[in-house]
Amino acid sequence: MADDKDSDGSEGLNLTSSWLSPRSLLDRTTKFVLNAAHGKSRSLLPTTENDRSVTETGILDWEDEEEDEEEEEEEEEKAQPTLVVPEHDVLAGRWNAYLIADQDEKLSPLPRGMLRVIPPRKRTATCQSKDYNSMRADVTKNKVVARLKSANEFRRQSFLSLPIKVLGRILEFLPVDAMLVVLGSCRALRRVMHRQGPGCELAGDQAYTTMGMRVWRARIQQMGWRIWWERQRGKEHQQRIAVPRSHQELLKSICGVTDETEILNLLKTEPDLVFKAIYDDLISDYMSFGSADRCVPAVIFGGSRVRGPAQVAQRLDQLLWFARGRFTCAAEYTNQRLVAAADRFEAEYQWQFKRALVVGDCEEMKACARVMENIRDGRMCIRVLVDIHPLFNGVQDPRYAQLVIEGNSVSNAHSFESFLNKLDLLVAEHARVVAAALPGTVLPRSALFCLVEELFAPTKNGLALRALQNLYKYLQAIPIATDTLTNEKHELVVPDEATKDIVFLTTVASVVSLLLQTVDKWAQMEPVALPHELARRSVFAAFGDIIDEYVQLERRVIERAYEGELAQWTSKSRSNTATSHMDQVDGTKHVESVRLINFQKRQQQMDEYKERVLQVLQERLQIRLDTQALGTEDLGAHLEGRRRRSSGASSMPRRTVVGDGLGQAPISIDMCLNMVLTNRDAVDRLAVFAKAPLDMRLSGLAQEAVETIFCVLLRSIGNHVRPAFRQILNELRELEHAVMVTTQQSNVQQTTATHEAGYSAQHVQAERQLREKFTAAELGFFELIHLSDLAVQMIEIYFKTYLEEFIDEQDFLNMANQERKSLEHAVDDNVAVGMDCVIEIIMRQTGHILDTEQADSDYSPDSNVSLTLMPTMACTRTVQFLSESTVVLQNMTGQRQIRDVFLAEVGIRLFQLLLEHIKKYQITQPGGFQLIADLNLVYDWASQHVDADTLRFFTALKDLANCFILAPRDLRGFLQDQYSRHTFDGVMRSEEVYDVVACRADYRDIRTQVEGHCDFM
Repeated sequence: MADDKDSDGSEGLNLTSSWLSPRSLLDRTTKFVLNAAHGKSRSLLPTTENDRSVTETGILDWEDEEEDEEEEEEEEEKAQPTLVVPEHDVLAGRWNAYLIADQDEKLSPLPRGMLRVIPPRKRTATCQSKDYNSMRADVTKNKVVARLKSANEFRRQSFLSLPIKVLGRILEFLPVDAMLVVLGSCRALRRVMHRQGPGCELAGDQAYTTMGMRVWRARIQQMGWRIWWERQRGKEHQQRIAVPRSHQELLKSICGVTDETEILNLLKTEPDLVFKAIYDDLISDYMSFGSADRCVPAVIFGGSRVRGPAQVAQRLDQLLWFARGRFTCAAEYTNQRLVAAADRFEAEYQWQFKRALVVGDCEEMKACARVMENIRDGRMCIRVLVDIHPLFNGVQDPRYAQLVIEGNSVSNAHSFESFLNKLDLLVAEHARVVAAALPGTVLPRSALFCLVEELFAPTKNGLALRALQNLYKYLQAIPIATDTLTNEKHELVVPDEATKDIVFLTTVASVVSLLLQTVDKWAQMEPVALPHELARRSVFAAFGDIIDEYVQLERRVIERAYEGELAQWTSKSRSNTATSHMDQVDGTKHVESVRLINFQKRQQQMDEYKERVLQVLQERLQIRLDTQALGTEDLGAHLEGRRRRSSGASSMPRRTVVGDGLGQAPISIDMCLNMVLTNRDAVDRLAVFAKAPLDMRLSGLAQEAVETIFCVLLRSIGNHVRPAFRQILNELRELEHAVMVTTQQSNVQQTTATHEAGYSAQHVQAERQLREKFTAAELGFFELIHLSDLAVQMIEIYFKTYLEEFIDEQDFLNMANQERKSLEHAVDDNVAVGMDCVIEIIMRQTGHILDTEQADSDYSPDSNVSLTLMPTMACTRTVQFLSESTVVLQNMTGQRQIRDVFLAEVGIRLFQLLLEHIKKYQITQPGGFQLIADLNLVYDWASQHVDADTLRFFTALKDLANCFILAPRDLRGFLQDQYSRHTFDGVMRSEEVYDVVACRADYRDIRTQVEGHCDFM
């Protein structure tokens, strides 16, 4: 056993009897429990893996301390005197020692680190000295310093190990000094942020163009520079920048840059140089405000020259913008002193400006204003002119008493217009005051805008805003009554809630239009013009509180109006007992027979109706349409003029009666037109809010509201058109089923009775009536196609005339464009399904005629029967039915494309039907002549109705019919000649040609002559 252990290379455990004694095991168990409380030991068994980790009692020590710290601890243990403590005190947790004395007075060393902080500390033995305490203090101090150093290094390494993007983001918020220190300690950051040195490397250049540029631009924007992308519909986004005016002067003096484009180019290529130039120029003056004795001289003395008052104001303004960046560690204290100094400077000149204003010294006011306009954009002198106005300073002035009274009593658009006229006089008077008191053009324009902004502000001075709020309250409190038109409190009484909502929406939209017209007038006022864009922002901001409620109310009004229209039409349709064309045919009284219908006249009536509808649409939308716009696809090319948008509902009545000429049409174009005009009125009301600047929330909500109400229009018209198609398709399917049943009954009768006996008069009458039903249903279907196309055409004209400025037609993700496509696809899909039903009915009836009228003897006559070479009765009636069925399409479809597609499909299916019909008969040579006569008649019909590509099918079938009249010896050469001329290419497969040739009555006898060594069949 010992040899085996030695050969395995493993060493056994030295478990002696003394080691396994009860007392020793108890000691080791006690120490194991104490160590386990602190997570220091893992096993009671000794190991030989690491001799240093095993104590004399076999307890494992798993502390992973650094080598230098272990040496210091060993020295400390040697210098510490031995302490003897009773074991029960240690087990009770009242002692924190390194050694335990057992009952045998034998010292058993305990690993360090156990029971470090276990209150209360009740010592039973002490042994301390001054030298020991001093040494202990020194060791503790060294350990604290070492740990702090290690912690700082760990934090540094942890910080520098962050991703470069994260470090760059942190650099944006550090003081400049700390930022430079961090850059100096990290090579990667230097490569990113610096141009020279490591920044010349390829990776550094790439990093500089991405993250470094962004960091430097962020530091510049912290000084109040604003960079944004300006969005314009139909144009590329343009980058814009707004730089404080004092910093513009600084850039002009440092870099010689004045243009906005030049500044943007500098920030794109050299943002670090721009920041360094501004920082170097301002940092010394800025830091001077950190000490009480240097701030004033630093601002007054600019280098070797003394700055004047205007230059000092400009310098203070530059420093105020610079202080926003907080580029120093003591930025908060410095900024407080800087702001205090600027406030004292501004207050002094404000007092001089007020004194000059009281005495009426215009020259002194302009002199003070020239200084104050260089600091904080001259807002203090502007504020003085606004606060001193009698309308805002609390002084009762009879000149403005009537204006206040009218503002508090506004109730409609007319009274608000009267209020605006007096407000216009107030603004014109203030314009003359600021022109006399302030120099230049910029400061007076700002002062005039401050007055207008105060009028529309949500404060006690907001006279115009209070007038708008009074108007809202009045409109919302309009009573609803049907028996009276006036009452004591309100001049207006409405009959229902819908009318009340319309009055509110129309009045608010009219008020916004009046305000915009007034602002346009103020923008051209003399001697001082109002900043147009800023004034419009103030006006639109006054409606920010009600815009959410306004757009929601607009949508509710539209939905309620459309639901009422659809419900009225549905009720009318259900009450009408003669809505179905099939029911019209079934009745014998008061119903015109479909055989007497003049389809050409019917189409003329439809064209006149469509022209009248488009004329009404042209008048209501105030547009001009080309005469060729009717029935065209590209409606945009025929819009000669654009409409003039009104602020409210049209003064012309919306109810238009244009549908009387069609009798009972499947859909109401009159209702669709009213829906379009109602939608137009809503868009006109929302358009005034959409004129707001694009970055305002008001504009976005108005834009979304226009798209939403247009989608409501599309869905409502779709809900009106789809049921009409569903009804006519159900009629066509019923007819298709009836034709199938009739065909089956005819086949049964044909098998139970002789063909010569014919059909009963009742059966013939039923077939005739079924064909008349089909003609009536076909007529109704094509009229529905006309009307649905007209509805879609009206929507397209309305969209291209009114909504293109709000909705990008090329934006396929837009909700409105998706709804447009959905409506068009719904109409197209229903037309396709209806077309398929009509063609299937035509084919079933055609097949029924051929099956019932065609006799076996037609193509296999007796030898004693003379040939007439005239078409058979079955073929004649088939062509007659096809002509009757297609005449409706030819006369009722003005669009040639639809007509050609429909007739081509009829021709292809007819060809397949004839091909299958021929295969049912055994055709003799005389019968072949009869077949050729029938196919010639069919070919004559096809040549007048189908296109050239479809006519190829009938040409090939007519040529192939010659195989029945040729001699057997010539048949093979005939077929070979037909294949060589590619007669059957794309028309019939070889198998189909073979099946037709096999219909010869003598084919069994001549089969070897035809198929022998055949290379074409």
